[in-house]
Amino acid sequence: MRLALCCALLAGGPATLLAQDLAGSWTGTWARESDTLDVTMRIEERDGAWTGAFDAERLRVEGIPFTEVVFDPPVARLRLVGDATTMEFEGRVVGDSLSGTLVENGAIGSFAFARSAEATSALREEEVEFRSGEVELAGTLVLPSGIGPHPAVVFLHGSGPEGRWASRFLARRFAGNGTAALIYDKRGVGGSTGSWEAAGVEDLAADAAAAVAFARTKPGIDPRRVGIHGHSQGGTIAPLAAIRSEADFVIGSAAAGLSMAEVEVYSIGNAIGVSSLPQDEATLAKAYVDAIVDVAYSGAPGEKLEAAAARAEGHDWYFAPPGPDDPYWAFSRRFAQFDPLSWWARIRVPVLLVYGEEDERVPAEASRDAILQAIGDQAPVETRIFEGADHTFRVRRPGDVWPRTVEGYPDAVLEWLEEVTGRF
Repeated sequence: MRLALCCALLAGGPATLLAQDLAGSWTGTWARESDTLDVTMRIEERDGAWTGAFDAERLRVEGIPFTEVVFDPPVARLRLVGDATTMEFEGRVVGDSLSGTLVENGAIGSFAFARSAEATSALREEEVEFRSGEVELAGTLVLPSGIGPHPAVVFLHGSGPEGRWASRFLARRFAGNGTAALIYDKRGVGGSTGSWEAAGVEDLAADAAAAVAFARTKPGIDPRRVGIHGHSQGGTIAPLAAIRSEADFVIGSAAAGLSMAEVEVYSIGNAIGVSSLPQDEATLAKAYVDAIVDVAYSGAPGEKLEAAAARAEGHDWYFAPPGPDDPYWAFSRRFAQFDPLSWWARIRVPVLLVYGEEDERVPAEASRDAILQAIGDQAPVETRIFEGADHTFRVRRPGDVWPRTVEGYPDAVLEWLEEVTGRF
């Protein structure tokens, strides 16, 4: 060992040794234009493979995994693929510093980090597994300090291949406020078996019910105070999951209150900017969106879409429809007949509905009003629409490259949760 160390020192000195070490915790910033984002990264190497994840308070994320980490000392390359953007990082490790350039959709910025001590927390985390029929679901139970018994929240997923990391930030905020949180990988994602692409509404609701039942068995959790939190797709199926699990309260975040086809028309229309187009263009674009949704959700013949696509092709807002084997079509058919209002009408436990005013995927006011009408006076309901916020409760100020959380969120959710669970 001493001989190896001497050889290393002769080859390049202590700085060379330090330059080889990417593993550990790093604190610093990403920067683009005039905006900077505070970030903490944790990177580790195991059996020759590098992995990493990051936290960003401003983005309300914790433990978001990098898609790829490559280390060719002293050069580090990281890749982060999101729903709408891809970020590429390339930098050099020099002692306790890591810095370089970042590229996001062609825009160039920089990053600079310093090695830091791993943060400690009074919260406790337990890796767990539980079954939903033939599917094995893997998750994390985040527990407050103290022995309890604590109320608990099970987090339902949004659409797509969402893992437990997507809810980690809120889960830890809930636990820090005294409410345990169970987050898990969607079926077919991370450590969970099964397939999210083949899952229907009942499958996902059954998974949530299994999670609630599992949470009620855990020491330190009060089985009479276990509810669910669902965002977007999770918020839309939240009433079904609540009925299936006999949940004690429901938080519906960006929960759709219209038909699935109406929500899809709204979402696609916003994605291509129909409302901002000149009248003739808007009419053409709207017809194209309607054709896609009619085929996907109502089983209209494909020829209708082919004709609409032929008329729309070449316009700036046009995008090619999904291919015939794309899972979008099967997914849409499975969800087409789901009526969330019929399930909201059966809810008899406290409900919180939260929306962003500028939600581009779910019509906020229309959904809120429809759900309120469905529930009527059968359950206590509180609602909150955050001014200027998008689907994820974020806003952008002038000069912002990265969004920030709208004022009052998630504090309003935490306050409601504390009040409601205190009544039991």
